[in-house]
Amino acid sequence: MQKATIKFTALIIFASFLYACGGNQEEALEEEVTTEEVTDDNTDQMDYVLPSPLQIAELFKSAGLTYVGDLTNSKDNADNYNTKYDQKLNFGVYSADMAYCIMNSQTQESINYLSTLKKVSEKLWMTDILNSMGLSKRLEANIGNEDSLTYIMADLQMQMDDYLDENGMGYTGSIIFAGAWIETMYLGAKVNEANENPKLISRISEQAFILESLIASIKQNDDDNEFEDLIADLENINKHFDGFDNDSDEDYVLSAEAVKSLSVDITALRTKIIGE
Repeated sequence: MQKATIKFTALIIFASFLYACGGNQEEALEEEVTTEEVTDDNTDQMDYVLPSPLQIAELFKSAGLTYVGDLTNSKDNADNYNTKYDQKLNFGVYSADMAYCIMNSQTQESINYLSTLKKVSEKLWMTDILNSMGLSKRLEANIGNEDSLTYIMADLQMQMDDYLDENGMGYTGSIIFAGAWIETMYLGAKVNEANENPKLISRISEQAFILESLIASIKQNDDDNEFEDLIADLENINKHFDGFDNDSDEDYVLSAEAVKSLSVDITALRTKIIGE
């Protein structure tokens, strides 16, 4: 069986363009954040096309995800990730943290997290992506310009997709995305704990659809049973979405108790990943 790839759409650019032209940002984002499964009959390969971490961060931000500085993963932890598995997951975690900072106009912190991503990318032999784009200078030149920072982050996502595909590492994206998804869910759950927000709860609930596709992608890539623990952990998270019906036309929203229970398990999994 050939390995499946997971690709992160950069449609946030299109959504931002619609907003700039007078459209409704939230509606545009809702339309674009979807998952898609594409099967190639000749290769038995299924591509999972999911939203980028930036898109999820933007959706959560539009729902009221405020900035809390001490929630993000410590940049000092980057030195502790010595296995490729931990490095991939935490590259995703730090990508989500950088997106969170960008969405909340924390430009200096965004630059700091970019430096941390470079450190992790060196361990993953992915330094060329960050160096070739001149990201540090672009971020510094656009301090205070959230729209430009959003475009830069989307550009990074597209470059990473292309790099992984060109180097036969497309399946790596599923592990990186898992780290980013878990971190964003953690941020959303923690901010909601401090100040319960029905809109944010709705966005968290919508992640049931994305989680199903993420689990399926990782399973299809796990020929050597390398990701058994991660799959089990994600399936444990998925139990909190038992009421989700993919075929239903009704909006699915977690109860207050379900959100609290989900937050406990997301926090535990996130702690396991970042090593604190």
